[in-house]
Amino acid sequence: MDLSGRGGLPPTDTDLDVRAVRPGGDAAPRRGPGGLTDLLFLMLGAAGLLAVMMPEEGRDRLMLPLGVMTLAMAALAVLSVRRARAAAAALDRSARLLRAANEELAASRQRFRDFAEAASDWFWESASDHRYTYVSERLPELLGGDPAPVFGDSLLDLGALVEDTDTWLDHLADIEAGRAFRDLEVTLRDGAGDTRVFRISAQPFTDADGRFAGYRGTGIETTAETLALVEARFMQSVVHDALSSISEGFVLFSPDDRLIFCNERYRSAYPNLADVLVPGTAFKDILRAAAERGGYEGDDREMADWIAERMKRHLLHTDPVDGRLSDGRWYRISEHATGSGGIVKILMDITELKRREEQLAGQTERLEATVSALSESEKRYRQLVELAPYGIVIWDRRAIRFGNAAAASILGVGGSGGLEGVDLNRFIVEAEAVTTRLGMGAEGDHQRVECAIARPSGEQRHVEIGAFPAVYQREAAVLLVLNDVTERRRAEAELQKSQKMEAVGRMAGGIAHEFNNMLTAIGGFARLAERAPDDPARVTTCVREIAKASDRAAALTAQLLDFSRRRPSDETEVVALAPLVRDLKVFLKPLLSAGIDLDIRIGDGEAHAVANPVMLNQAILNLALNARDAMPDGGRLTIALDSALPDAGFFGRHGALAHGRYAVIRVIDEGCGVPEAVRDRIWEPFFTTKEPGKGTGLGLWMVYGTAQQAGGAVEMEAGPDGRGSVFSIHLPAVPAPAQAGSLADGLGLGEDEGAAILLVDDEDSVRTYVRLALEEAGCTVTEAVDGLDALERWDECGGLFDAVVSDMSMPRMNGLELSRALAERNPDLRILFLTGYASHETAADMTAQPGRRIVMKPVAPDRLIEAVRGLLAE
Repeated sequence: MDLSGRGGLPPTDTDLDVRAVRPGGDAAPRRGPGGLTDLLFLMLGAAGLLAVMMPEEGRDRLMLPLGVMTLAMAALAVLSVRRARAAAAALDRSARLLRAANEELAASRQRFRDFAEAASDWFWESASDHRYTYVSERLPELLGGDPAPVFGDSLLDLGALVEDTDTWLDHLADIEAGRAFRDLEVTLRDGAGDTRVFRISAQPFTDADGRFAGYRGTGIETTAETLALVEARFMQSVVHDALSSISEGFVLFSPDDRLIFCNERYRSAYPNLADVLVPGTAFKDILRAAAERGGYEGDDREMADWIAERMKRHLLHTDPVDGRLSDGRWYRISEHATGSGGIVKILMDITELKRREEQLAGQTERLEATVSALSESEKRYRQLVELAPYGIVIWDRRAIRFGNAAAASILGVGGSGGLEGVDLNRFIVEAEAVTTRLGMGAEGDHQRVECAIARPSGEQRHVEIGAFPAVYQREAAVLLVLNDVTERRRAEAELQKSQKMEAVGRMAGGIAHEFNNMLTAIGGFARLAERAPDDPARVTTCVREIAKASDRAAALTAQLLDFSRRRPSDETEVVALAPLVRDLKVFLKPLLSAGIDLDIRIGDGEAHAVANPVMLNQAILNLALNARDAMPDGGRLTIALDSALPDAGFFGRHGALAHGRYAVIRVIDEGCGVPEAVRDRIWEPFFTTKEPGKGTGLGLWMVYGTAQQAGGAVEMEAGPDGRGSVFSIHLPAVPAPAQAGSLADGLGLGEDEGAAILLVDDEDSVRTYVRLALEEAGCTVTEAVDGLDALERWDECGGLFDAVVSDMSMPRMNGLELSRALAERNPDLRILFLTGYASHETAADMTAQPGRRIVMKPVAPDRLIEAVRGLLAE
């Protein structure tokens, strides 16, 4: 594509005509032998004229020279003709050679253009002012149109397409200096909204005088390569986290037997080798270190033979081997070859299994000695129960009458016999509610409860308990099946946290958009009020709108912080469901594709329920994202909130739920739906219908757990007209909490009241606002910009302050450090902390001492004065 008007590539010095042409268009005369001939003819003519004019007696003397001259002239004429013919022939050969050279040059230029247009890369050229003069047709084909609106008219326009400013500045310095540059990466969005990545390189060229004349370069699309690299890094991180969290020891060696990855569980099995279990270490060196540090038994074999034997076992991938390692525990060690030629080594802790085997062996011996007539079926039953991986307990609702080894291990008791006669309540945290539900199993009402148990050592574990009817000594009893799910819950919590933080990151665009709207309103109304300060009505209207926008921003910030905060799964509160569902529109904007229409319907704006707001928010997001994945070609996604009294069929399906009104959140899609064959399995953990690598199988299981925790249920049914799916979360409806009283009638601390306040905040605008609010309430305020400045103000005023109002995050000395320093001067000093965010642990530490309170920013004037008033009243 010629962008200069010169017909593509610039002309070369060989594109010249054979003849030299005068400005007027005539060929210039050539000098040669013909010129000498003309001179001789001129001289001969002059001599003849002289002979005619001379007297007759002088003519004879002149005739002889004239004859000689005539003969010389004839000879020279012949010589001139021959030389002219030779010169003409040489000139003709030169012309033919030049035409052939020009034809070869034209063919070379056409060959270059053909290569440029056929290449997967594109080629380009720019002038000395960096404006493009040539771009090959490959680039318009890649972009599907004119590249000028995307790449601009000049190299300098590429800065808008480079995401990293520092990278662009480095390349810009090279461009402005006329230096070669390579791999300038630019990012753009095409007409379909997809991200495209290109990489550009260039080499400068000069003119005939050696001056910089521009750039000639190439470009290549690297979109697939870049996206694959990002995906590979993400999957590497996910796999690393997964392998680090499993309970088995895991190590991976490369084909040349060097360590690639080793998790902490593996290192803990070899405490004396932890320093050498680092990536890059050869397996032979690890064996040598093990031998030198006590692994070599010291028999007659040489240490080299010992190492060689273990190396052979390592390379041959023999059957699993059981052994006690240096940490004193038993492990089943297995090694497997990978597809790339490496080796995976897995350690499974079988210490408890060994103990059970020993106990089982001892019990078997005792049984054979005392009960010789025990039937074979009873033996098989006993072995089955004792070797079961789940705890099995017979409980007669007064005490445990039987417990197998697995139950004893789960409950932290030395052996299975140690459970007989023990009160079950001794192990269960919040035992009254749990045992009441478990006791219903004796009447045939199957129960499944997840609860915390406390071992005698003080360690707490999460256990899933199933209750089934049984008989003990001819009386109704309960068969309890115990499954320790502690590690699984930890892994699920980490996965949930990872998913939550990923969602928060993807929501950043939507949050930024909403904040820009609020900041536009705040700034706009502030400037409108500033233009007309003498118009009270206008100023009042503007101030009210500023306050509304500020409240929206504060609410959005609080929700985002609450969503990203790691909260205990059992922390519940009364949640206003309408704002929670309504605000999902902000969070879902960056997560939904362009073809999906989001419809939020609030049928009951006053609906409330007792739930964990973070888990409930995550549950609705999971359902919405599943709906998005079910509609790859677009459609309508509806999230509706209503409340109603369920019909008898609902309570028949969920007999354990309390009767009454329920708030219902429905997520409706128009996607492919859920096949009938798997509808009963979608709530199982780790079950997914998505492609491998695109689903964990925990999303719907977390939704199910969230609904159960809130005392409700979740159901799935086909969408209207059989299209799509409808997922409904049913939560018991509760009344809205009572509203706190308002301080709108006044901000004063009280009649004839006042207080001396030391105000500490490093933000000037915040400090000014708090000072004005406190002074309006009748306080005397002394300001300080940070903790060290506050101590100086304290000492200058002799510590005559009734209270301190301090920010938490400040340079040099933060609020918590300041409170400790002031406590040394006055242990009874009252301090009110202001902070934008504080975890539960930090907040508990800040308010542990009497006379300490905390208020979250942003804080309204009435809330601030209420807090100060309460602090002074303590």
